Amino acid sequence: MARRYPRGQPSAALAAQLLRQQTGRHHALLTGRAAAGIWAALRVMGWRQQPIGLPANTCYIVLWAVLHSGNIPVLLDVDPQTAHLSPAALAAAPPLAAVIPAHLYGLPAPLRAVSEWARRHQIVVIEDAAQAIGAQVDGQPAGAWGDLSVVSFGQGKIIDNDLGGAVLTDDSRLAAEMTHLLAAAPEWSDDHASWTDEWNQLYWALHQFEAQNPRLTALYPPLFELYQALIVYRLPPVCWTSLPDSLRDLPANLQTRAQTAALYDDRLLNLPVSTLPRPAGSALWRYPLLTPRRDELLRHLWQAGFHEVTRWYPSLRPMLSALRPDLIIPPTPAADRLSQEIINLPVTISQDKAVQLANTIWQFFDRQV
Repeated sequence: MARRYPRGQPSAALAAQLLRQQTGRHHALLTGRAAAGIWAALRVMGWRQQPIGLPANTCYIVLWAVLHSGNIPVLLDVDPQTAHLSPAALAAAPPLAAVIPAHLYGLPAPLRAVSEWARRHQIVVIEDAAQAIGAQVDGQPAGAWGDLSVVSFGQGKIIDNDLGGAVLTDDSRLAAEMTHLLAAAPEWSDDHASWTDEWNQLYWALHQFEAQNPRLTALYPPLFELYQALIVYRLPPVCWTSLPDSLRDLPANLQTRAQTAALYDDRLLNLPVSTLPRPAGSALWRYPLLTPRRDELLRHLWQAGFHEVTRWYPSLRPMLSALRPDLIIPPTPAADRLSQEIINLPVTISQDKAVQLANTIWQFFDRQV
């Protein structure tokens, strides 16, 4: 059955309206990607060389957005049990202007406690809900927390629009100034598509070997200069055509992901692996699996044809050390350990293929006995 939308309402406007309804936010601005929203927020706040806290095990593009805004990324360690920032982890942080907690893997971070901590210390909260659209976080929708929040519709995200993101806020002045700034961004082009493909392939190789061969990190500064145009851009209207339908279909999308996660829970019992705690309201981006034999298991799965299984997220310490060698980066042992043990299983494959994947993991450990 064809969708019935308000007559004449462009897809972008409708998608923004649906995002406001879903999150309860007053303003939803569509952006080229979620990182553009982080960059715009830091710029309109007028900050330069201000310390911005982020989890040491989050996506590299958050680090890039902070650097591109002219501010200083501060890598923070995470709770070793949940992989998230927590008030306990934040207690050891240096003075910050803002903090960017992330719902990694679609698992809700403790935003109520983090927000209360930030309020006491007069620190701005930018909620990174890029991987968690549709989740419930401490009784509110993901994207509803903080002074502002970002969500992503990029390739591989819960809502995969191939491109795009949004920044959400209740602050009308902030929204107006970000709208003006983002409107001046260059429009997505064939060059951006080529650069994205190039960078993805380069980073895929680099991050896998940077720990064992630190000299590789010398490549990060010139690569950042070459590809920083991928941080901020805007999309032409045609790119938003399918987003309203995807937002409407989100409940069914999340149900499929939850069913696959339950299958993994059942099939991987009694193996020397574990997953991160999955609070009520989680909206899984991928199924995180922890094992001290991560690289061996990954090779086994790739050789069996399961190339959808990935190692994410690596610690950002090597990259930041290369990009800002002048900074003293405090130890982040929990984030470093998690980044060395985690793989991510796909949750949008068929149930039959998920069973095959789980059986292949069993085969790997059976061979070790």
